[in-house]
Amino acid sequence: MLQPSTNWVTLLATGDRRGGTSGSRTAAPTELIWKVALPDAVRSSPIFDGDVLYVTCRDGRVRALDSRTGRERWNFLAGAACDSTPALSGKLILFGCDDGALYAVARASGRLAWKAEGGGAIWCSPAVRDETVYVGATDGTFTARDRKSGTLRWRRQFHARICSSPYVGERFVYVGSSDGRIFALGVASGKDVWVCQTDEGVTATPAVAGGLVLAGSEDHTFYALDAESGRLRWKFETGLGICSSAAVSAGRVFFGGKDGHLYALNVADGRVIWKSVSMRTLTAPVVAGDAIVVIQIHYGGTQAFDAGTGAPLWRASLGGSLGSAPVVTEEALYFATESGVIYALR
Repeated sequence: MLQPSTNWVTLLATGDRRGGTSGSRTAAPTELIWKVALPDAVRSSPIFDGDVLYVTCRDGRVRALDSRTGRERWNFLAGAACDSTPALSGKLILFGCDDGALYAVARASGRLAWKAEGGGAIWCSPAVRDETVYVGATDGTFTARDRKSGTLRWRRQFHARICSSPYVGERFVYVGSSDGRIFALGVASGKDVWVCQTDEGVTATPAVAGGLVLAGSEDHTFYALDAESGRLRWKFETGLGICSSAAVSAGRVFFGGKDGHLYALNVADGRVIWKSVSMRTLTAPVVAGDAIVVIQIHYGGTQAFDAGTGAPLWRASLGGSLGSAPVVTEEALYFATESGVIYALR
């Protein structure tokens, strides 16, 4: 029997948003455990919690599926389509919706704990730290709310869409906007600490490592900014725009480009460690561990590489478009397709 041993609490695996997997698995999946076809598209990433897999769907429901069998344990109907990858915190699962609301639902039962009304659709994944939930919306609103009650702590109004999921550090919240800016906001006030202007939109989720904020922009450039001051430490130019959220592991940062390449750079100085051959357009978030890097190719399945050398390890072609992050554990791999099919492989 499958014995899952890893948690995947939010977009890009853990609260640090680095896209990591605790597993060192490098072997290709060889067996289908189960698959479930949902009634509408899935554009979010699955969230893994031991024996449960949580998935939001454009039919307006979030579902808790048994990770061993795919059987549905419960579902909750929200007010509109759901594209937001959920976040797990305590006994709650938190996610946004196209109706502009942020929902908190009990993980065990699927019962509504609270609902916070908003304006624009919420497409990004909430981030939780120190009993506060942070999330942005497509009308430019960015809010901080009490995790247990949903009570508003502060609100910021930007002049562009927020599709980037935030990273929340000890003192600052980092988030990108569709007008090309990367913000560092005070966690307690929401006020600007610093702002970096790029030339195109920033929809990728920032990662933070080695004192650097790491994020790509649609201006064909990947930026490494000083986390305290916002000063540019290094940048790296690609052939096309970047909306793939980066993963960080063992001093390396990995991200995909719309030019079809997966890049591995040295976090400290931006030096190229390796670059994959060109595949189809890469827009999905990257998942990385010490030994393996995995990315879903929009029209071409899932590709795994050796993290150190960039050598291809395996490829899985499941059919349908894949634009989210897979869950990679020692025991199993979970994939969500835009056609609404969820796969569990080992």
